[in-house]
Amino acid sequence: MKVGSLVQKNPKSIDQNATVFDAVKMMYENGLYGLLVTDGDNHYVGIISERSIINRFVLRNVPATEIKVKSVMRTPIPRVMADDDIKDVASFLSSNGLSRCAVFRNEGELVGIITITDLSRHLSVQNVSEVLLSHRSRKFKFRCPACMVGTMEPVYNPRGEITVFKCNNNKCGHME
Repeated sequence: MKVGSLVQKNPKSIDQNATVFDAVKMMYENGLYGLLVTDGDNHYVGIISERSIINRFVLRNVPATEIKVKSVMRTPIPRVMADDDIKDVASFLSSNGLSRCAVFRNEGELVGIITITDLSRHLSVQNVSEVLLSHRSRKFKFRCPACMVGTMEPVYNPRGEITVFKCNNNKCGHME
């Protein structure tokens, strides 16, 4: 089964310059646990979730009205393609410690959001256990959002931390 058939269509989004308070309020009012983040031109630039708020905001001990969404959002946006198999997407989420990601078509058009909960409703018990262990044997690759041909590979600093993701297609070279 393809993930495009399961997505939550028309996901809510918030501008990167909105405050964390605005994001929490929007999530609460809509019963959501995450939002896509847009820039001033309505391009998707990140994703914010309860987890990112807890991990990147709470310990700052600063009022939620003083911190911008762009300071706590995850970027680049974790993404999969609408024609990816649900087992592969579940494996991708599991192996990357994610609870949600964006789903795109080949043309770069957003289809929606998929969560691990959405996927678990459609996987058998055996498939769920296979998915949870599958990240040990294979690695999912991010497709480049610019060229849709290459894959995004991490670039590390001397301390072993990822500083940027770069497309491995020599004709593209897109970085996030």
